[in-house]
Amino acid sequence: MLSLVLALVFALLVAVFAIQNSLPVTVAFLAWSFQTSLVLVILGAAIFGALAVVSLAVPMQVRARWDLTKALHRQGELEAEAKTLQERLDRESGKESAEGEGKGGM
Repeated sequence: MLSLVLALVFALLVAVFAIQNSLPVTVAFLAWSFQTSLVLVILGAAIFGALAVVSLAVPMQVRARWDLTKALHRQGELEAEAKTLQERLDRESGKESAEGEGKGGM
């Protein structure tokens, strides 16, 4: 939630900055050159930057969720195995105490 609020505040600051700098500028990139408003250049750069961040973050989020799913599945397997082993230990302990009582009574 905090990151969303910070992103909105940052977007607002970028928009205010862009609107205050609305002079026409010439943009040159490789072989292209065109004249446009500085507002569009600033907002376009901010949008492309946001898209770059999202394109890097999404694969990491997907990988983290996949790893979490695998870990939760493994946890379930280990809990089932621990339960089985505990039941086996309880049965073995019950047999030993029953045998000990049988021998001690003679």
